Amino acid sequence: MYPQFDVFGITLYSFGLGLSLSFLAFFFLLYRLSLKLGINTQFFLGNALFFFLSSFLFSRFFYIIAEWRDLQFIFSEGIIRFFLMSDYNFSLIGGIFGFLFVLFIAVWWRGFSLPKYIDATVIAFLGAASVGFVGAFFGGQVLGAPTDLSIGVEYTSPYSANPYADPVIPLGLLYALFSFLLFSLLYIVRSVVSIDGIVGYFGMITFSAAYIAGEQFSGREDIVASYTGASLGQIGFLILIIFAVWWLARLSRRESSLIG
Repeated sequence: MYPQFDVFGITLYSFGLGLSLSFLAFFFLLYRLSLKLGINTQFFLGNALFFFLSSFLFSRFFYIIAEWRDLQFIFSEGIIRFFLMSDYNFSLIGGIFGFLFVLFIAVWWRGFSLPKYIDATVIAFLGAASVGFVGAFFGGQVLGAPTDLSIGVEYTSPYSANPYADPVIPLGLLYALFSFLLFSLLYIVRSVVSIDGIVGYFGMITFSAAYIAGEQFSGREDIVASYTGASLGQIGFLILIIFAVWWLARLSRRESSLIG
């Protein structure tokens, strides 16, 4: 598609632009949802640097694990190489785990209840993901396997990361559409659901399940998948599903005890 384009003589990169816009959209939505849910806006905005650094480090580290066959010697090139890798080498599940790591610590440190913050985080993530996946689609970072279906798209640019000459499934675009629809639904539903956490954990389960299913059509296999049959991303999202189901069961027991 269009991994890069020029605007007034300035070269812009689709994925880099999409990633930047999604990051800004994420924190803007966190701010709006904080106002909506009664969360101190400084909880997220005041810790933005810690969220960013943790997400970056986890994302980069998870990517290196997944692509260990190609990157096993990266640390021998110096620690700077870890931070200055090119081609936007990031792992989505790594970034999510990095953000949640700081979130859990911040919530525990302040003695807050986690579910309300999960609601805000998941809904904001879905809104931002719909932007980021569009950038990944145009940039060729999130691709499906080659296909003969009419929905297949070709990446003819010499700057594309697509290794296939044939049309491929537009997985990034499908993720973007799904994320936007789920974001819209959960944003509306959260306005009428009074129990903190239900919407967030449901969204976590739904998106995770969709991503696990979508990765079956990615046409790529990382080192983890070569040994387990499931990619690092799929395993990570399965952990999120288990975590969310456990919390929903916990919330259900709590609400049952209050009714009883």
